[in-house]
Amino acid sequence: MNEPLLRVRGLRREFPAGEQILVVLDGVDLDIHAGELVAIVGQSGSGKSTLMNILGCLDRPSAGSYEVQGQPTGQMGPDALAELRLEHFGFIFQRYHLLNDLSAVGNVEVPAIYAGMPASVRHERTTALLARLGLGERMHHRPGELSGGQQQRVSIARALMNGGAVIFADEPTGALDTHSGKEVMKILGELHAEGHTVVLVTHDMAVAGHAQRIIEIRDGRIVSDQPTATASAPLDAPAPALQAPAEGGGLQALRDRFIEAFRMALRAMNPHRTRTFLTMLGIIIGIASVVSVVALGTGARQVILHNIASLGTNTIEIYPGAGFGDLRAAQVETLTPGDSVALAGQPYVDSAKPSVATTATAMRGNRTASTQVQGVSEQYFRVRGLELGQGSFFGHAAVDGYQQVAVIDANTRAPVRHARRSGRADTAAGQRPGARGRGHPQGCRCAG
Repeated sequence: MNEPLLRVRGLRREFPAGEQILVVLDGVDLDIHAGELVAIVGQSGSGKSTLMNILGCLDRPSAGSYEVQGQPTGQMGPDALAELRLEHFGFIFQRYHLLNDLSAVGNVEVPAIYAGMPASVRHERTTALLARLGLGERMHHRPGELSGGQQQRVSIARALMNGGAVIFADEPTGALDTHSGKEVMKILGELHAEGHTVVLVTHDMAVAGHAQRIIEIRDGRIVSDQPTATASAPLDAPAPALQAPAEGGGLQALRDRFIEAFRMALRAMNPHRTRTFLTMLGIIIGIASVVSVVALGTGARQVILHNIASLGTNTIEIYPGAGFGDLRAAQVETLTPGDSVALAGQPYVDSAKPSVATTATAMRGNRTASTQVQGVSEQYFRVRGLELGQGSFFGHAAVDGYQQVAVIDANTRAPVRHARRSGRADTAAGQRPGARGRGHPQGCRCAG
């Protein structure tokens, strides 16, 4: 006897139902040989549709084993199971499950598109299948324009598109009238005669009578497995296998898949233009909102970091005396400009500057302002991170030469620029204001 095409051993399928476990299939053993027409019958809830889903690799058993041509499906991943369904299985459903936006030709071509079949071969095979099933004049009609029997024939053509060596039919006549149901069963009988293995799930014994074997399931167990009186061949008779057309390969196949995917997307969007527009608008608004929030957050972060840096968080100030506010600090002379040079030479120090400070009165003409004057080196501006609005910083030569050069801030700028009102100057840079501290007034040049 030939090895079975489909073999099931100790199959069990259970589902959680609240705190209980619902056992749908329990200890099922079954062999189906190539070329058989098998009917699985039983009442609603008996487990026959669950068994067909497992045989078609649409579901996995909770326990037990299932082999296809000797290959255990329990060891196959989702991609391998999908490839098995694509190349060897065809499905016929009670409610057809056709895509309403596609014509009969478009629905039949869907499996071939996923298989990467070349477009020319795909179109030729689709036309031949529909013509054979009596839909030659209706192949460009959509499901809504076809009768129930015609829709079921479209689903049969779809099941055969990639070869359909094994056809699973779940209540194929359940939604049809008597005449259409007989036509569908006649087609299934012809496919069986050509060598297709057909697994038929039904609760109608008249439909099951067309099969070679009738397997009855009750409460998740096989209670009967008998040949019918109309069986025309032994169960182990060899049956020819229908070969699927060869797939396209290389860049051309990839190009065809991309084009077909793009066409399918357009066809899916075209009947629902308003919904598509609103969906795209929502996506655009969402992306724009995310980008805006990220941009605002990044900008705010940069501003905060800049403000923190301006506070001198990476700057250490060293004062003489025992502590901050020591009244004797002015008399302490342990800190010298040489200490600043020594600190600047350390590898972890970017720059260092010595400074002394006092208060003075800035004068320009008849205008005065109380100011704080600091004596600093040329490194002061880098240490403080200062930028000039006008003029320039003084350099090392000005410090070594003890030149009377000043850089003023905006508050001190007003009395220095008083001459602007008389039209003699437009900037503070280059002016020569004076300063009076503890002694005689001293003139200086404003560099910036």
